[in-house]
Amino acid sequence: MLISVIIPVYNEQENLLKRLSFLCNQANKFPIEIIVSNSPETTDNSTKVCSNFDKVRYLQSEKKGRAAQMNFGAKHAKGAILLFLHADNQLPKDFYTQVVSAIKNGNKAGFFAYKFDRETFLLNVNSKFTTKDGIFAGGGDQNQFFTKSTFEDLKGFNESFCIMEDFEIIDRIRKKKIPYTIVQSKAIASARKYLNNSWLKVNLINGYVFLLYKCGVHPRKLREKYKSLLRESV
Repeated sequence: MLISVIIPVYNEQENLLKRLSFLCNQANKFPIEIIVSNSPETTDNSTKVCSNFDKVRYLQSEKKGRAAQMNFGAKHAKGAILLFLHADNQLPKDFYTQVVSAIKNGNKAGFFAYKFDRETFLLNVNSKFTTKDGIFAGGGDQNQFFTKSTFEDLKGFNESFCIMEDFEIIDRIRKKKIPYTIVQSKAIASARKYLNNSWLKVNLINGYVFLLYKCGVHPRKLREKYKSLLRESV
């Protein structure tokens, strides 16, 4: 069963090199298609990085924005399963068997629990919450996957969401009662925004922006608020 791993990137050449090295190694063992969907506004050497890997399909997205880039990658994907990976996240070594098993067990979608690339008590608390379902579960750092038919039925990510597109599509899955699961084999998420700010600040901002999202605030305003509060671009 072919899995298409789709990586939306915007000036992520260093992280991209790490992700592609790992994925190409996995593609030597399992049927995996690797797609990089680059932002039209990227200014780094992501294109050159991709050219060094013959198993990587490099695409220049027609539109900017993570949702648009992921949809563009999905449009060109050949796999029966689509897995969306942020460039600063690392999938577990057994991700292929875990995802295929989840789909064969009747799930149409899912996402991974994760731990951080830094070990602290407070970050471990956050990590613990990713192992269970709830209103905060399913964000992009949890590396969402879907059967291609399910993703197409959902009409992909909502491109009007320049932020929170991950939660928006999971909300639609829940409303439609589409079966999904949380893979307990943990991915590794970057702790860089916590290091650039603080654990308390990041969690307060995340909670505040999530509340605004649930209250129906326009995605553009959500992004502006998030960028104004956090020392990290979205």
